[in-house]
Amino acid sequence: PRRQLHKRERMLSPPPLTFLSQRRGSCTTTISALVLLLVGISSTVLFGAMLGSVQLSGLPSSSRNVHFGRTMRPCPTRSMSKRAVVVHSSSSVKEDSRKRLIEMGYDPSLLEAAAGSKWDPTFQRWVRDERAQYEDIIITPKAGSPYIIWPAIFQVLKQKGLESLPTSEVQQLLEANEVTVVDVRMKDQYAQSHVKGSVNVPMFRESTGDGVWDKLKRIVNAALLIRSTERDPEFPQKVMEAVGGKTDRPLVLYCGMGGSMETKIESNKKLYKDKGYEDVDKSFGRESRSLKACFELINAGFTNVKHLKGGFSTWKYENRPVEQ
Repeated sequence: PRRQLHKRERMLSPPPLTFLSQRRGSCTTTISALVLLLVGISSTVLFGAMLGSVQLSGLPSSSRNVHFGRTMRPCPTRSMSKRAVVVHSSSSVKEDSRKRLIEMGYDPSLLEAAAGSKWDPTFQRWVRDERAQYEDIIITPKAGSPYIIWPAIFQVLKQKGLESLPTSEVQQLLEANEVTVVDVRMKDQYAQSHVKGSVNVPMFRESTGDGVWDKLKRIVNAALLIRSTERDPEFPQKVMEAVGGKTDRPLVLYCGMGGSMETKIESNKKLYKDKGYEDVDKSFGRESRSLKACFELINAGFTNVKHLKGGFSTWKYENRPVEQ
């Protein structure tokens, strides 16, 4: 009876080799999928590193080192190498930078406006350093259009006295038709939801370059599910068309987060209650698309430009009028 029972069990259950052969297809498929995933991640990281090196290659050779007094050392990170910090600068390099600023339609005094700022690669922030001066403040990547470093823009906006208006005041001005509110986000973001009565003039556009690095940038960003964009050089002209050619028309610009020009933190403590205290992380405020857009318009000759404090996120959080 025991022998017959074992025989019956062998007949009912398949042999081990047969069982493995049935599972081999699904296991092979799973392993293949994992291998392809690892290869894809490795390729994305590799292309990302290659694309990041583009920023460094766009700089003049004289701006790839950091000078402090008589010592000279290579830049510790690629982020730092994008921002030339020098003490003893070359007059010829500075002159070339001034010419480039004029060709791009900017005031050459921007070069001096960036002085006193330094990029902190450890904490990924701009900090103050009175020793720092710049030979060149224009970053020219191979993929995308040239742009100016944030501290120079911040100093110009501060000198011009840019105002950040609260949402309540902007709503009153908008309802009284005393201001034009400009949304500088992308068109699809504007279509989803925007401030009621605002107009959309995106500061950035989809990447249009046909170069090798432009195509590589789009491939890498697509793999990371990131939109590939670049600054629109015709942004001031498009705003001019939106307001009927009136450069003195009151404008209020906003983006998603809004950014900030404030460098201090308010506190209820007795020692800091009146004046607050300086925040190292906000040495040059918080950069944003709308603040950069304000800079572009002021540079183009617009005389009445303001900024929405808190951006669209604050506007929506406070349940102010929106359209979809």
